[in-house]
Amino acid sequence: MTRNIVIAGAGVSGLTLAERLTSTGEDVSVTVIEKESCPGGLARTFGRDGFLFDIGPHRFHTSDTDVNNYLLEILGDDHVTINRSSNVYMAGKYRSWPLTLKSVAGLPFPVLFRSFLDLFRKQSEVEHPTFADYVISKYGKNIYNYFFRGYTEKFTGCSADTLHIDWAEAGVNRAVIDKNVKADDLVSLLKSVLIPKPVSTSFYYPSYGGIQTFCDKQAQRIQNSGGRILYNCEALGIETANGKVSGVRTADSGVIPADHVYWSAPVSILFPDAGFQFMDTLLCNIALSKPQNNNYQWCYFGQEDILFSRLTVPRNFRADTVPQKADSLIVEITLNDPEHRNNPAVLNDRLIHQLESVDALQASDIIFMDWKLVSHTYPLYDLDYRERLSDLVLPEGLQLTGRCGSFWYNNMDHSIGEALAISTGQTFAKDFWK
Repeated sequence: MTRNIVIAGAGVSGLTLAERLTSTGEDVSVTVIEKESCPGGLARTFGRDGFLFDIGPHRFHTSDTDVNNYLLEILGDDHVTINRSSNVYMAGKYRSWPLTLKSVAGLPFPVLFRSFLDLFRKQSEVEHPTFADYVISKYGKNIYNYFFRGYTEKFTGCSADTLHIDWAEAGVNRAVIDKNVKADDLVSLLKSVLIPKPVSTSFYYPSYGGIQTFCDKQAQRIQNSGGRILYNCEALGIETANGKVSGVRTADSGVIPADHVYWSAPVSILFPDAGFQFMDTLLCNIALSKPQNNNYQWCYFGQEDILFSRLTVPRNFRADTVPQKADSLIVEITLNDPEHRNNPAVLNDRLIHQLESVDALQASDIIFMDWKLVSHTYPLYDLDYRERLSDLVLPEGLQLTGRCGSFWYNNMDHSIGEALAISTGQTFAKDFWK
């Protein structure tokens, strides 16, 4: 008998799973439902007047052979390989990230001296460590107060001592990216700065379009193999019978029958009373009439008085993401004020002033500022989120997956790796959930 499989969410995780399930030749009927009008989820690309804007700095990097092979299978020849160039803005200057001796040497002497003293201070152990406890124990109070605390509290909208330790374990790994770069405590960070190993991190990126090109290719393969994708179809929950999943309830298409449901949409939809919280992000996609002086692909901004937490420069991923002799910026702002949800343009003047103050652009070069609200961008790890996850009771035939579905702070390569494992009946170990 044909098994009816429904996948909620056409992000990278849901699409990878659907593409693998439809490619096996087995007698399965696969339906993907997606609330947006296109595939990609958090890996969508917005286009306007010849400018392409991803949702932040999306790119593919992995040390997993299976994931790497899958990326090349989907992209084929339609990809370019680029070297990483990322920065952090500290003490009024752009500095390479991960930090190098040259970038650290330019920090104020008191910062360097206090960090040196932290090497010899033993931190007291805490029974239930928070994000703040973890970072202080690894990097010392000075670096915590100088960078991590301000950046994290601005980014999440939460006090650092109310965040679970997993936010630190995941966040540092996600920011460093390359496993060859060791920065998991102050000693290894200093070693990487003072005795750097030659590391050149490279990425795959589509050779046309934006990052969504990868997802478009997946979607086409799914449909070519007999699967279907329903766009503008919002998943509202699941239907069950005798303790087993029987379908997915949608806003406009009624109930879609299912023998098995893979849920990569936000888990908070299924369990609205469980207290799972997600962050939302405001993007300001800015088109510029001529090149600016931004030589990074993306840059972190930890200063509490600066609106944005990260800037991305699309042309440094691929030159033709902007028209000839033009430039652009993707500005990411965590949505903490409800007023800005419906009227983000009220931030225009303040944002332009701050972007000029960090030499990211000249106001006279702006062609347009296009605001986008992207919901459920990151799961928010409060102190008891693990207990709430473990208390969930899932009906037979329901499996949570992906960043939003399994409430997992991951990157695209992790989502692909998890989906590949699930499609063959294997388990996938989440890196910081040990």
